[in-house]
Amino acid sequence: MKKVMLLCALVVLSCLTASAIYFDDDGIPEGYRGFADFSYTLGVGDWGKNHDRIGIMTSHGYQIAPQFFAGLGVGFNYYFDGNDELCSLPLFAHFRSDLINNEITPYVDLRVGYSLIDVKGVYINPSVGCRFELSDDIGLNVGIGYTMQQSEFFIIDYDFDYYRVKKNCGGIDFRVGIDF
Repeated sequence: MKKVMLLCALVVLSCLTASAIYFDDDGIPEGYRGFADFSYTLGVGDWGKNHDRIGIMTSHGYQIAPQFFAGLGVGFNYYFDGNDELCSLPLFAHFRSDLINNEITPYVDLRVGYSLIDVKGVYINPSVGCRFELSDDIGLNVGIGYTMQQSEFFIIDYDFDYYRVKKNCGGIDFRVGIDF
């Protein structure tokens, strides 16, 4: 898990370094920036194969430089498979780099935090995508990523004994949203 987190951090940092080469002074202005998005996640991993989910997220923060954003966010995920209906509430730090300044701008994104409610545990969501400029202040974002989510579940067997099981609740995310 630590190796995956280190790899994600290195990818984001290398993209930030590379993006400075392609960005001009007319990029996204410094100051407040907000995001709101909807996602559909295909569950993979130990537990997630049959647990797809839909989610909504919002994050708000500061555009530090034309190519770098940092903020805090919250989301709500609804897991479904026909048998189980579970929810999670991820609270996360949000880091994003817009790689070039154009009407269509590729980006890399990293959300790191902790999830609460039914599916609890460390939450990590790296993603890549494109921002389509709708106006000077609003953009449409389309991306794909992977949610790394581990959680502990209590299982009750036929003898009414219970035990804890750690499961990988990760999934492949398809995300669409706006920034303002």
